[in-house]
Amino acid sequence: MASFNEKELLLSDIISQMPNEIKDSSYFVQRFTDNWIRKELMISHAKVNLKTHLLKYEKQIDDYRESLLIYAYQQELLNQNFDTVISFDEIESYYKQYKDEFRLSKNIFKGRFIVVDKSAPKLRSLDRWYKSEEETSFENLEDYCQQFAKEYYIDDGNWQYFSTFNNKLPDLIKEEEYFLINTKGVFFEDKAFKYYIFIKDYQINGSISPLAFEIKKIKDVLLNKRKTEYLNHIENDLYQNALAKQKIKIY
Repeated sequence: MASFNEKELLLSDIISQMPNEIKDSSYFVQRFTDNWIRKELMISHAKVNLKTHLLKYEKQIDDYRESLLIYAYQQELLNQNFDTVISFDEIESYYKQYKDEFRLSKNIFKGRFIVVDKSAPKLRSLDRWYKSEEETSFENLEDYCQQFAKEYYIDDGNWQYFSTFNNKLPDLIKEEEYFLINTKGVFFEDKAFKYYIFIKDYQINGSISPLAFEIKKIKDVLLNKRKTEYLNHIENDLYQNALAKQKIKIY
């Protein structure tokens, strides 16, 4: 298909890079060939004009290639043999040990947020349902939101950043802490919509973050720690085996 100096680009090389679903294969071949030629031209001129620095760049390239190979091998090891299960007991133990480090940077809350058109039906019923914790009222609320809400979040069992919903209100609540402490249920409105907020529970910025809010973060920390220990263990085993088989000679 194309050549430059002693390098050749074959049609099979291009086809191997071609996406399965492509509308214009001839255009892809043309563009791929053009890009390949331009790349080879730049590499050739770089080698000529960087001769005095080439050894330094070749060392960096070799280092990068070796790092890439090691990383790929480590990922293969992790994919094949690594245990990714982190128990709740491990998470809880870590949280208790470092509890004071889990300080909230923002206010969080458990609650509900609902936006409905002011022309929606049964708004008086919604006025009751959105802050009720009775099972029947919640079922009515869920059904209502599915039918009429422009936007809603009613999973009040999980912690959320309050700012996520505050930013959606017609007027931003500037004193979030005061609002959370002194509010149970309230609604706001603009010309088109009503915005309902129900506060079931809250934690203020600077306080200790609840374990439930930190589970994913802790799991990631423990998983990364376990990965490091696992890969270090394999590296040490390889080293000791190489020593035992006299493959390593230290002068």
